[in-house]
Amino acid sequence: MLTLEKDLPAAEDATGLSTLLERTASVLRSASRFRPEEDFIRYALDNSAIVAVTDVRGTITYVNGTFYEISGYTQAELIGSNHRMLKSGLHDTDFFRAMYREIAQGRIWHGEICNRRKDGSLYWVDTTIVPHISERGKADSYTSIRFDITERKQLEVDLRASKERLKRLADLDPLTDLPNRRRFQEFVDAAVERRAGAGRRFHLALLDIDTFKEINDSFGHPAGDQLLETVAARLAAHCPANGFISRLGGDEFGIILTDTTPADAAAILEDVLEDLRRPIDIGATARRCSASIGIAAFPQDGQDSEALFKAADLALYHAKALGRDRCEVFQPCLREAAERRSDLLLEIENGLRLDAFMLHYQPIVPGDGGPISLEALMRWRHPQRGLLTPGAFQEGFSDPAIRAALGMFMLDRIFQDLAGLSSARLPLRRIAMNLTNSDFRSDAFVDRFFALARQTGIGPERFCVEVTEGMFLGLHQKRVEDGLQRLHAAGVEIALDDFGTGYASLTHLRQLPFHRLKIDRSFVANMAASPEDRAIVRGIIDIAHSLGKQVTAEGVETIEQVDLLRAMGCDHLQGWYFGKACPPEKLAETLNAIRHAG
Repeated sequence: MLTLEKDLPAAEDATGLSTLLERTASVLRSASRFRPEEDFIRYALDNSAIVAVTDVRGTITYVNGTFYEISGYTQAELIGSNHRMLKSGLHDTDFFRAMYREIAQGRIWHGEICNRRKDGSLYWVDTTIVPHISERGKADSYTSIRFDITERKQLEVDLRASKERLKRLADLDPLTDLPNRRRFQEFVDAAVERRAGAGRRFHLALLDIDTFKEINDSFGHPAGDQLLETVAARLAAHCPANGFISRLGGDEFGIILTDTTPADAAAILEDVLEDLRRPIDIGATARRCSASIGIAAFPQDGQDSEALFKAADLALYHAKALGRDRCEVFQPCLREAAERRSDLLLEIENGLRLDAFMLHYQPIVPGDGGPISLEALMRWRHPQRGLLTPGAFQEGFSDPAIRAALGMFMLDRIFQDLAGLSSARLPLRRIAMNLTNSDFRSDAFVDRFFALARQTGIGPERFCVEVTEGMFLGLHQKRVEDGLQRLHAAGVEIALDDFGTGYASLTHLRQLPFHRLKIDRSFVANMAASPEDRAIVRGIIDIAHSLGKQVTAEGVETIEQVDLLRAMGCDHLQGWYFGKACPPEKLAETLNAIRHAG
């Protein structure tokens, strides 16, 4: 076999080979006048490629200089040896059988072959084998022309490795080295496709770290990262061979358990929760953490990955609502509740757009006979259900955006109504409005309050804002306190509503600018019959007065309650005994009735 080999640029392919052969032919033509034709062709081939000749059995009968240079063998070692001495072992028997079948039939073969040098290293050559046909019409020898493409092949290997490395990076979370959301979604889609119609189940669980934000805020992001890495490691330790775990983002992890019974899946996840309760070293301190898990099963809880994710998310939300640090299994009633909530939020949005909300006002009567105050209470003129109190659409207040929108509506409407009441010259002291955390999530509410005060000429001292104890335990505690300080400084009265039913400590009474406490109606309702409730009410009044604050009792419905509260020195009374909440146009009648009743 005659072999012709020469370095070929890595980017060249069959087109490059053709160009090179054309250049060789050009050289041959220009130099033909100096050499006999056979010698010149051999000279040209020696300087551009590798040429070798073998007989039909593969015995090497001729090699040029480039051939033994690249192979590492001497000419003497090559001539008379079989070409199999260069086999690398990378090509199987079928590869060579197909090649020899082609050239034995007198056809030219072209392909890429990996050979082994004398020192054991490998090199790749782009090879064309041309059979020499005898006068009898049979191949009696083979000539090979080859070009070294080792560099190109190495680049291809490097490129494949780079692509595989990039794909791996694209599928992994860089912090925990767990599969990321993209890879998790692919796994879930594949699991659904494999098991659809086969009656085989798997479980999808979503896990949130309950204390992640607290640790992140208290110790910084490096501590939060350390917590995530520890949780990932503990999750991996509990993941069975048929499981798959992923960090989906933030403090959320995804878990897939395939071919497990509901009882086994629940047991695995309970073990995970128990392990996560063990102290975690964060910096120089050890902290106890917990997590909440929601779990859904395919196919009963979702026929596709999207439905399954939603089901697990609803179960996770339910676990958090029940106090966290627990695992909850999806139930159809959770989806029904979520759909009802979604419909309710949409109805509230439409109600705000169609001006279906309004305010009613309930009198707050002073014990000393002074001017009466009012509390603004929201009402909704529902197109099908009639006039609704907030209790009928309480679930809508669980959405922060809806709470904020309703708060802005109340603020605008109170100024509008108070302007009308002032024109009617009704003797009113203050109007109270109930606020939520959402009213303080930005400065927009308080800024709007002062803007309306300037536009209408109604002073801030004509208002009271009521807040609950739970507002000082949420994420926006600092914003709530700052907003109340701004209102207090302008003359707005601050009242602590439902006192005694929440979690605030008495420290709040000392540190925050409260002017009054409102005793929850649950204590007032039974005070006539219950010595314990009377003692609680008396205690609240005494504490408030000793701190220089006033007291309002809510839910006053009987003359006996009125007499007891006045005897205890309660400053203001509010309840159906004096009048139900009514629209602004009926306030004059209600206030006259209170004054005449004494």
